[in-house]
Amino acid sequence: MADAEVAKRLISDIGKQLAAHKSCPNKDLLVKLLRQATSAFPELDQSASLKPAIKPLSDSLIKHNLLQHKDKDVRLLVAICFCEVIRVLAPNPDFSTSVFKDIFKLFLGLFAELADTKSAYFSRRLKVLEIVAKLKFCVLMFDTGCEDLVLKMFETFFTVVREHHPQSLFSSMSSIIALILKEGNVSHSHIHVILQSLLKEGKGASPAASRLAVSVIQNCAEELETYVCEFLNSCIVNRDAVGSDLKEFYHEILFEVFQCAPQMLLVVIPTLSQELLADQVDVRIKAVKFIGRLLSLPGHHVAQEYRHLFIEFTKRFSDKSAEVRLGAISCAKAFYMTNPSGTESLEVLSALEGRLLDFDDRVRTQAVFVACDLARANLKSVPRELISRATERLRDKKVSVRKKALQKLLEVYWDYCTKCAGGIITPSDHFEQILCRILMLFHDKDCKAFRPQNMELLLAEEMFPASLSVEEKTRHWVLLFSTF
Repeated sequence: MADAEVAKRLISDIGKQLAAHKSCPNKDLLVKLLRQATSAFPELDQSASLKPAIKPLSDSLIKHNLLQHKDKDVRLLVAICFCEVIRVLAPNPDFSTSVFKDIFKLFLGLFAELADTKSAYFSRRLKVLEIVAKLKFCVLMFDTGCEDLVLKMFETFFTVVREHHPQSLFSSMSSIIALILKEGNVSHSHIHVILQSLLKEGKGASPAASRLAVSVIQNCAEELETYVCEFLNSCIVNRDAVGSDLKEFYHEILFEVFQCAPQMLLVVIPTLSQELLADQVDVRIKAVKFIGRLLSLPGHHVAQEYRHLFIEFTKRFSDKSAEVRLGAISCAKAFYMTNPSGTESLEVLSALEGRLLDFDDRVRTQAVFVACDLARANLKSVPRELISRATERLRDKKVSVRKKALQKLLEVYWDYCTKCAGGIITPSDHFEQILCRILMLFHDKDCKAFRPQNMELLLAEEMFPASLSVEEKTRHWVLLFSTF
């Protein structure tokens, strides 16, 4: 109590000293007096009865136009003083609208300098931010007609935030933004800033800004849902009609939102099927690749939860456009690796297997590549039928397909041999069939690419991995002949 009385008198005296000056005091005196005031304020609890003691100081700060002072030291101390005045006299510090606007402009000026963590002022600027967040000063910005400054504050936060900033800064910024949104003060401009910041570096935002945006979206999913869904659905249905420049990145925005707040997009994800059915080939290609990423997200179950979308996706394996089919095939590996034991993965493998007989040689080649990559990634679980079908491309009507199939299948066989030698898997007729079918080609008069000289090269150099021991090679030879 005694300390509070001393602080009260000191603040009152400082206010009177400043009021006695007809013009603005010099910097040294200002810094001295304001430092004393900022040290005394923490001793005071919130109480409207302190207004007579505090008013001389606040009036003097306004009178001498210290809210716009050019010196950084002075501006910082003035900001701290006004923070404390608002705290102590809350909820009615009794400032005019114009003064409130100047106070918040001063705060924003300090926040804009938070990017400089090496500054001697950083810790005190951060303290102002923390006080503003803790005491919810931002609510006053709407009560006093400072809506334009709210948007500027959003932009400032996402611009200055850095990965090396302390967690308290992230938390303060996130809580200020969340409070504004939860108060129902949401506009399309606010949404634009948040979604733009969600994009990864290289598309408009830093990793730190993206992390802040994720925090805001997670904390305010309910408040943002209507606006975000409206924007994304509009982009999906008729992107050209959307006015925002973010429409060019709506897939990426949707992907990021889904990862941090999937419950927000319950009405958006099903709409993506429209893109899979679009007349424009380029739209279907982009949709297939994007939905493939979405379906392959670890920890999510998009294929099960959005069954209709998944079915439309698998139909793109037989799309009339070869480019779309290629796009679908390119997604198969990631999807299968995410959930190799799921029913949906088997459906994707079945669709992939069907493309091994595609009428376009590029599609057949890509299907062989993906089938072989899947086998190499998990020799134990890949369906035998898939590899068996892939080996049939060794007799493909196109020489280019045969050569690439030979190369990829040999890579599978080498991996198989290496893992057998390491005791990771046991020898299997299933994989020995790969080399068996390759050798049989040299006796097929219709396969001119496989001449005796090529067989000699295969037997001498390429049949087994170079690191394989003679003993291991002999074991595979024995198994190989047993499959004929």
